[in-house]
Amino acid sequence: MKRYFLIAVFSALAFVLAGKAQAIPTAPDAPSAPSWPSVPNKPFALPHDAVQISEDTFKLKPSKDPATGATVEAFAIVHKEKFKNAPARVQRPAKIAGSTCYGYLANGAKWKIVESWIVNAANSSSLSGSFVLNTLNSDISKWEDATDGVVGNGVGVNVIGNGSTTSAVLIADTITPDNLNEVYFGSIEDPDTIAVTVVWGIFSGPTFQRKLVEWDQIYNTAYGWSETGEVDKMDFDSIGIHELGHSFGMDDLYTSSCSEQTMYGYASLGETKKRTLEVGDINGINKLY
Repeated sequence: MKRYFLIAVFSALAFVLAGKAQAIPTAPDAPSAPSWPSVPNKPFALPHDAVQISEDTFKLKPSKDPATGATVEAFAIVHKEKFKNAPARVQRPAKIAGSTCYGYLANGAKWKIVESWIVNAANSSSLSGSFVLNTLNSDISKWEDATDGVVGNGVGVNVIGNGSTTSAVLIADTITPDNLNEVYFGSIEDPDTIAVTVVWGIFSGPTFQRKLVEWDQIYNTAYGWSETGEVDKMDFDSIGIHELGHSFGMDDLYTSSCSEQTMYGYASLGETKKRTLEVGDINGINKLY
């Protein structure tokens, strides 16, 4: 009898403990790269309801941030080849002080947490995966180094996290964010577009509440891409550092007096001079962060 009593007690105790263990909440799994087919099934294109708000910047419809449930907005910034089928110019205001030019997607809209990012480096221009990853990391470091207003001293703000490669198909999000910061090469519906960066965030309301929550980039495979600035190809380093400027919250510039800045809105084949930040880029990122 005593034996059966002890068995019953231990069984009841185990049931209670198991119930308590199941009641302990667990943190949601971190989002992982989607396991889709090896290539997207159609070229990237902006949604039909995207609203052009400046020369090559489009505002997308608001959506919900799946991580927080907050309403977020998005800008898609289209990078064009200089003077190739360029539309009539819509002048964008930029802060100019001597040789200093800079602009923001929205005043105060910046990263407030550090997030990792992924890149599918597969491309048709024979750029190695290690070159693509290392170049993007280097360009991120250039922007971060400039956040204190001084280039080369290594005293900057860690804004964008570490990158890693993936073989999964990545898609720039234009309808709703997916909590992944993605970079890839792919087909773009407009063959004269060099690259597109889509940035999600809170861009309105009190400045102190504004922030960035996601960025995606696509580099157009209609262009050849070069590691060395070949004259008939786009220099990946030069274009990459410009696109990453948008990921930090920087806007394009279209005034002729700002044409030497990295964030100038047009690029040319074989152009390498924008691999480094200029005074306007440096002042702008310093004031933002």
